[in-house]
Amino acid sequence: MNIPRPSLAVYLMADDDAPALAEAAVRGGATVIELGIPYSDPLADGTTIQRAAQAALDRGVTPRRALEILREIDARVDVPLVPMTYGAIVEGYGEEDFCRDAAAAGAEGLIVADVPPEESGVLRDAARDAGIDLIHLVAPTSRPERIRAAAEASRGFVYLVAAVGVTGARESLDVRVAALVETTRTPPGTPAST
Repeated sequence: MNIPRPSLAVYLMADDDAPALAEAAVRGGATVIELGIPYSDPLADGTTIQRAAQAALDRGVTPRRALEILREIDARVDVPLVPMTYGAIVEGYGEEDFCRDAAAAGAEGLIVADVPPEESGVLRDAARDAGIDLIHLVAPTSRPERIRAAAEASRGFVYLVAAVGVTGARESLDVRVAALVETTRTPPGTPAST
């Protein structure tokens, strides 16, 4: 996945208005589109994303429909597309089928928020075989061994969660974020590059 630096990733929920919103986001400077696949039990998501997911589910957006929406977005914008979802969605669809269909729809990466690196072997293989990057998460509370595991298992980039808790608006970032960025660039136990 070729992501420009600096980069602006915009998250959109997969719904009928997502293709037009993606176009507007790219016109506004977005260089990556994360497309949320609605899930009925979004544990890591705050109120705004929960409501958007529920509205999409109420309108009948399924994982297959979400990938159709991804294909529509891919036809309208020229930035990397990264579906973001949960393990139950991918497992229910079938890891290989999901990754293959996501790649065919234009995905260059995949974030599965609740699948840790230690449990991602099957998904990692499926993503690699489909030609998409599997991206793992680290948080301000991540221990050094977790950061190393996420960095080693991720392709494309490592997703740094900027706050402890669910997603949503904040007055400020966690004070540990700057250190997390530096630690993730050179995971503990890895020689620093010169």
